[in-house]
Amino acid sequence: MVISYPILRWYGTFRCTGPLPSFGELVIHFFVFRILEEFGNYYGHRILHMPQFYKYHKKHHEWTAPIGMVAVYCGPVEHFFGNILPVSAGPFIMKSHLIVAWLWELLVLISVTIEHSGYHIPFLFSAEGHDYHHRTFTSWYGTMAFLDVLHGTDKPFSNTVHGKRQFISCSFTPVKESVPEKMSSKHE
Repeated sequence: MVISYPILRWYGTFRCTGPLPSFGELVIHFFVFRILEEFGNYYGHRILHMPQFYKYHKKHHEWTAPIGMVAVYCGPVEHFFGNILPVSAGPFIMKSHLIVAWLWELLVLISVTIEHSGYHIPFLFSAEGHDYHHRTFTSWYGTMAFLDVLHGTDKPFSNTVHGKRQFISCSFTPVKESVPEKMSSKHE
């Protein structure tokens, strides 16, 4: 904060006075935030998986079956480049109102906790992709999947039963019941 405060003040980011943003402004800002976060998260995560940088990410992957708190279980280098920078880039670039930035960061914290929870909660994004990533370390680097699809890093995951479960469920039926593991041939 000691270093960032003068930079933020010079740049003029985060409006703190004046009227609160309209709902339309909030939607536009969140759309831009989400796109910037996906690019920062995907490419930052891919870089952290490169052999020369993996030492900064290894701590996070000590958990192969993640729980919510693992979302921020990492060292300071990874936390800055892999967590803080991708999430903060949007509000910084858009010079958003401080309330918008706080709301965005709150939603990201809730989302990343769910993503590391192992649960597929109805009406929310699935944790299957990130769970698969923690088991294999080789695919599903982003959060929204469009960059994984673009770069082909979704293929190992998409071809599994876990990939078939990667959707927003609008049902209270557990996804593992809706999309069960394949029965072995002796049971079929």
